Amino acid sequence: AGAAGEGADAGSVRGLVVPSAPAEGGRLRFEQLVPSDDTLARVAARLDETRVVGTRVIVEPPVYRGITIVARLRARPRTRPAHLEEDALAALYGYFNPITGGPEGNGWPFGRPVQVGEVYSVLQRLRGTELVEDVRLFGADPITGQRGQATQRLDLEPHALVFSYEHQLMVEEA
Repeated sequence: AGAAGEGADAGSVRGLVVPSAPAEGGRLRFEQLVPSDDTLARVAARLDETRVVGTRVIVEPPVYRGITIVARLRARPRTRPAHLEEDALAALYGYFNPITGGPEGNGWPFGRPVQVGEVYSVLQRLRGTELVEDVRLFGADPITGQRGQATQRLDLEPHALVFSYEHQLMVEEA
């Protein structure tokens, strides 16, 4: 939650609710990240009981910015490409996860940009990776799946979190 001090939100406190959701194979479905109206109402009621008089409480889900990573890796000798692909996808979905990802592994920080260098780092530290040949980072609409232009850095708004959407990998043998 953060205090808002300007414009229409002056004198209000905004609480952003991110549901706890189990990831299947490291992947989350977008629907898992949208809190129910009942959950939002319960959180708002609880915060309303403890708010400072004159303060308005706003409770809502965060904005999610989808990303798609397209990468090409070269496997180390004696590493099965299919196995490396599976490990790499799990690593990407795990790192770019709003709940359990990020540099500290305790959820993506609100508003933290996504940089292509981080993708290289995540993929290069896998045991079976010989070389990360190419990485492309795209913004993606998690509802429509529409992909934006490739970028080196994807900026997020202060109340936004990253969400992994359909990463694609090609793994070449050594």
